[in-house]
Amino acid sequence: MLKRTGIYCAFMLASFASAQAIDFETLPGGVSTTDQQLISDQYEAQHGVRFDLVDPITLLPIGSPQIAKVGAPQTAFAGCGPDTPLDNQGVGSSFLTDDNAVNNQAGTLLLTYSDPVAQAAGAILDIDSRSGPAFEEWTIEALDATMTVIDTVVLTAPNGTSECGGPNGFGDGRADGFLFNHATADIHFILLRYTGNAGSIGLAFDNFTPTTIPPPPTVTATASADTVCYGNTIAVTSTPNFGLPGFLYQWQHAPLGGAFADIQGEISPTLLAPALNDAHEYRVVITDALSRQATSNPQTISPAYPMSWTLKVETAAGSGVFDTLATNITPYEFNESLSTVYGWEQNEQYYHGNQPFLTVDRSHMFMTVAPGGHSLVMVNDAPGANGDGRSEMRATFTGVTPNYAFKDDPFDLYRDEGTSVLRTRHTWDAPNTDGWAAGPLADSWTAAVEFTDTFTGTPTIGGLTDWYFYSGDGSIYQLPLEEDRLVMVEAICGPCPADLTGDGSLNFLDVSAFLSAFGSGNPIADFEPDGSFNFLDVSAFLAAFGAGCP
Repeated sequence: MLKRTGIYCAFMLASFASAQAIDFETLPGGVSTTDQQLISDQYEAQHGVRFDLVDPITLLPIGSPQIAKVGAPQTAFAGCGPDTPLDNQGVGSSFLTDDNAVNNQAGTLLLTYSDPVAQAAGAILDIDSRSGPAFEEWTIEALDATMTVIDTVVLTAPNGTSECGGPNGFGDGRADGFLFNHATADIHFILLRYTGNAGSIGLAFDNFTPTTIPPPPTVTATASADTVCYGNTIAVTSTPNFGLPGFLYQWQHAPLGGAFADIQGEISPTLLAPALNDAHEYRVVITDALSRQATSNPQTISPAYPMSWTLKVETAAGSGVFDTLATNITPYEFNESLSTVYGWEQNEQYYHGNQPFLTVDRSHMFMTVAPGGHSLVMVNDAPGANGDGRSEMRATFTGVTPNYAFKDDPFDLYRDEGTSVLRTRHTWDAPNTDGWAAGPLADSWTAAVEFTDTFTGTPTIGGLTDWYFYSGDGSIYQLPLEEDRLVMVEAICGPCPADLTGDGSLNFLDVSAFLSAFGSGNPIADFEPDGSFNFLDVSAFLAAFGAGCP
């Protein structure tokens, strides 16, 4: 919340000299500051301002503020750790604080100018604890030569959920900015005082521009122009310029030439954009600590190389022989990351993606392509009055060593992350679900998944009556809910789908291979993957042949 009284005009400087910013990382001359170092007049010669802690009533000096560094000991705020701000805001690792403790009595900071100024800006971190009637609030006042208030900005803890994972609200670890912008140089002092009613507080003041206002932010986005397999990720990176650090990011997505929409949960400087069958555009909107926004240039992700997926089932537990259940399964495409639709940090401890539709007492297996990449997903049960349950599973991968794309419950076991074999154990009760996702899965890969006794305790399968694979095209396939019986997904990337001989070139041999496969009903000739062989497959093959190999 911002409140301003007194003199205010809409005059902004057109340029910004970084030398005029005080970020408390170094002293004038380039010497690094140290944790709990007292600060008073060190910046006065170069920047024309000194810092004092003052009595909140008389405004007489009673001590000096000090430097707080990221990490222990905690002297300024909790945030995402001791004195640790939310990542990627650009606020650095040093702040000015009142004392060496986080308690119920925040100090009052007075900034005294050698010569009066017309403009100033800065940021305060970690204004949070918005729970019920208790909230944090800082009031920043500009004073004239007689120490009379001539302008006021009030920064109040915003509503929302902490991204640091704690209970302290949306302001947790974030930077919130203030500015004064006057027509004449009438600001002789700036006073920072705590006016909230929440306890366990501390001051963290940063990125102070004592005589100017940073120009509005700009941002550029860059991405690789490579063509990759469907579902592979391409990093789209943003670079903010100017503005007051304390940047927030919101990525947006659009079909080529279409309208942009926010990607829920994608709020980091870098987006891992999935390659899709059609070209798509991505851009980022940034907001600086003064709530000024900028939108980047769009980056186009080229159409991906096609993928094909096959679903197989072991004929019997331990046989090592597989029957093909389907040759045309597909992933669901989400415009939000899996951690957004299924994560413990969400209020609902269950899967709440809009597809597939979940069934009580059923184990659901499916694939997704979303920001962050291609994943294989398991969701046990459905939210509601289910009968509770337990599962132990193992997934063995070839061609890729995935991580867990989400962990929906910190009390469950997720083992061997980053290896080719993942093991999980889940227990759940109504109305929740439980599950896991493995990703990112890139290029060609296989996954052999089974319910198996990989941990102590029993049962391996509990509270489940059936197991189904859900395809993004709406098809579902029943799987054997049987201990130690494998279900396999095979994914093949075809960067040159018409190269059926695999020699890297297109010629009559590929045409001959297609005609032979078409005549025998071989799935490799199902170029229009609908499970049948007709003129659509011939047309699709000829189109792919005409497109050539990269």
